Amino acid sequence: MCIRDSCVFEPSTNQEDVFMAVGFPLVESVLDGYNGTIFAYGQTGSGKTFTMSGADSWQMRGIIPRVMTSIFDEAEQRTDFEYRVAISFIEIYNEVAYDLLDRRNIETPMEAWTKVSLMEDDSGTLHMKNLSVHECRSDQDGIDLLMMGNFVRQVSATPMNQASSRSHCIFTISVEGRQRSSDVAFCSKLHLVDLAGSERISKSQVEGSTLTEAKHINLSLTYLEQVIVALNERKNGGRSHIPYRNSLMTTILKDSLGGNCKTVMVATLSLEVESLDETLSTARFAQRCGQLENEVTRNERVDLGAVVRRLETENKSLQEELEQLKRRGPKKEYVTGPSEPTEKLRAKVVAYLSDAEEEMEVRNLHDAQDCFRLMKEVYNLRMQEYVEELTVISEKLRKYDDYISSRQKMNAKSDMRGSMGSPTNGRYNNREETEARETREAYKFVSRQHEEAGGSPGRYGSVRRPNRPLDKENSEMSHQRRPSPARRVTFAALGAK
Repeated sequence: MCIRDSCVFEPSTNQEDVFMAVGFPLVESVLDGYNGTIFAYGQTGSGKTFTMSGADSWQMRGIIPRVMTSIFDEAEQRTDFEYRVAISFIEIYNEVAYDLLDRRNIETPMEAWTKVSLMEDDSGTLHMKNLSVHECRSDQDGIDLLMMGNFVRQVSATPMNQASSRSHCIFTISVEGRQRSSDVAFCSKLHLVDLAGSERISKSQVEGSTLTEAKHINLSLTYLEQVIVALNERKNGGRSHIPYRNSLMTTILKDSLGGNCKTVMVATLSLEVESLDETLSTARFAQRCGQLENEVTRNERVDLGAVVRRLETENKSLQEELEQLKRRGPKKEYVTGPSEPTEKLRAKVVAYLSDAEEEMEVRNLHDAQDCFRLMKEVYNLRMQEYVEELTVISEKLRKYDDYISSRQKMNAKSDMRGSMGSPTNGRYNNREETEARETREAYKFVSRQHEEAGGSPGRYGSVRRPNRPLDKENSEMSHQRRPSPARRVTFAALGAK
């Protein structure tokens, strides 16, 4: 069930349901550029590590492995964005911070580990020295780092828990993203905190180093509660100072508790009757945390690397354009003045299109527009004349083809009569007379077609006759120079207007 912004999970609730209610909303926020924090709080043995890291089987994995998988799955679906993911893992043991991802710590005792120190710049931003950051290209890389850190984490057996975490651990996922079409990038962090469990020393009866660990754990949790109380009082206007510096853990989680961050607290409760006092204390602490309100803003910044790459591309393009302009030579200055008459512009256009002039000068933009309009008119007019001329030529060729076809039929009939022994007339046979008659008729036909098309009469000269005259009338024309019928046909086809 859910009470306002809080959810209560039954003991039988599986890990997937807890993640979807607690972790998945923060995954979407982190990929959008907002900070987030999930921290588990409760007494020792109540299930904080199980909730955050999970058990040995893949089905029982906790919030942190599921967050890693969900981040890469969601980033892959956002094709318009590009992301970079980095991991760091810090442990706070007896108020001293250590890097759990330092591979040297696997084989060296804890006394030889390099301590992580905190430094704050003028703007209040916290920096951690000696803390390694590892880039992840897949969810499996992040899960492997989590397993390596949990392997070297301080764990010991107590009367209340056989594998009790004796330190606070903060698993931080840093995300940098940018939309591919934008120079503005955003960066966000998701802190996944597994706090050590509180315990009553009077009940646990621990001693030695375990007692020292319990004192530091309880003290840091007390400082955490003081910070929560101070934040609630500041919200009501009764307090201005927040004691973040009392504890190393509260210093690191400063933004998560009262800054620019979406924070979710997971309170784990024990159902044992002997743990009733600790259960009530945890519930009261969770209630006070639920009353806090943070102002959340997106963490944006200008991606200088993307800006540099974009400017380099623009610079290269401009240089190529400049080289092209240099190869073209100096740019001519156009004469500016009043507009010219349309007829004068038309004469310029005709001269330019006829290759009489290599260049055409215009005085202003209005004249340039008129020149383009006149070019279009001249082009359309010439195309119309060309089409009309082609139409006339095509019609003449069609008529001539019909005429030749009819002549061929007549020649075939004449040949048939000659083969049957038809009588001759004078010195020449009928075939020679037929050829002469066909030649005269061809000339008359072509001349008539030419005159109909608008040509002058007699343009093609006299008809060429055979070498031997047929009669006296035609012999007078035999000495004239006449073009061949084939040439006259060509003239008739191509000389028409």
